[in-house]
Amino acid sequence: MALDLLWLGLTVLAVLALIPNLASLIQGVRLRTGVRRGMRMAYGAYLPPVAVILPVRGLDEGFDDNVRALLTQGYPRYRLIVVVDDSEDPAVPRIQELSRALPRVPVSVIVSDPSPLRGKVNALRSALAHLRPVDEVVAFADSDIRPPRDWLRHLVQPLADSTVGVATGFRWYIPPRPTFWSLVRAEWNAVSANVLFDPRRSFAWGGSSAVRAEDLPRLRLEDRWRGVLSDDLVLTQAVRDAGLRIAYAPAALVPTFEGADRSACLEWCLRQMTMATLYLPVVRRYAAAAFSVVIGSILLGIACVVLAAFWGLPYLLPAALFFAPLPTAVAKASLRRRSLFSAAPSVAAAWHVAGWRSAIASMAVPWVMAFGLIRTRKPTVLRWRGRTYNVTDPHHVRLLEGDPTGELGA
Repeated sequence: MALDLLWLGLTVLAVLALIPNLASLIQGVRLRTGVRRGMRMAYGAYLPPVAVILPVRGLDEGFDDNVRALLTQGYPRYRLIVVVDDSEDPAVPRIQELSRALPRVPVSVIVSDPSPLRGKVNALRSALAHLRPVDEVVAFADSDIRPPRDWLRHLVQPLADSTVGVATGFRWYIPPRPTFWSLVRAEWNAVSANVLFDPRRSFAWGGSSAVRAEDLPRLRLEDRWRGVLSDDLVLTQAVRDAGLRIAYAPAALVPTFEGADRSACLEWCLRQMTMATLYLPVVRRYAAAAFSVVIGSILLGIACVVLAAFWGLPYLLPAALFFAPLPTAVAKASLRRRSLFSAAPSVAAAWHVAGWRSAIASMAVPWVMAFGLIRTRKPTVLRWRGRTYNVTDPHHVRLLEGDPTGELGA
């Protein structure tokens, strides 16, 4: 009798666990619907003058191709503001050489303001002082993206709506060699796209985003970007506080051609989770809830398989139900990828990864996410490429160890 009750309890619990899986698939369908809706305004006539701010530090792989892509946008009026921490940075002569070869777009190179916490956020804040009255829109780009020719046009279109405070694109990692860990990072990063159309949990991604210059006084970015490590999540909160909306521009999806080994992948994931914990905890809470259900279901499925070995095959029924998150994760990852790629043909064309390899990587994401959630519950220190920061107060971050010039990487 006790065993029958145990089987019944596990089966009922397994059936209930199917509800979040169904909700997850529905979320994937909504993402596809949102992408299709967003594409309706991708080729609008809103073409204001734009200042594109590009923080750089050193010469990453593919640097020249990335900068060329920024300098050859099919957009009528825009200029590029390049920000460095050091005038002797090797990126400066490369930028100058590339701008001479592609003179259509004006390029300015500036040095960021002195600060105890130099780096990407300080560079962006410094660049705001170099805007001109003619600049109606300010776009932010990372140096590791290689945007397609229509990226800038697609990115600014949502700003034609005065209720939109920031228009954002998204990144897709395309590893030159699709190793397991490079694909795990790509799939882990893609999970964030689940909330791009969620009004409560959506966020601006700093590597491809834009705001109207007239909204800058309301957003107070020059103050908010002082003493912090995250540019985009702070921008996200600033937009919400101003009572404005975040709009995802599906056609502004950009590729980053970069691989990752296990160490680089886990370091990157932990840093992203730490940033969310510090600056956008609603996203962390959402991830914790969603992946707790997934991990819990899988562990209970394993337990049911063990019970079946000792107490009979009927326990394989709840086991099969508990394992439902695995095929669901694969199906949703495929749906998400196809939805995002449908708006960005150039990114889709660059993705040469067998479906089974992506599937394996997507099944590893919950475990990497769980690892990250455990490790970043109450962060007090963040290590970032050889530098150590005290993040006890995320709005007054202090550099503890490392190069005082900071880090401009994304």
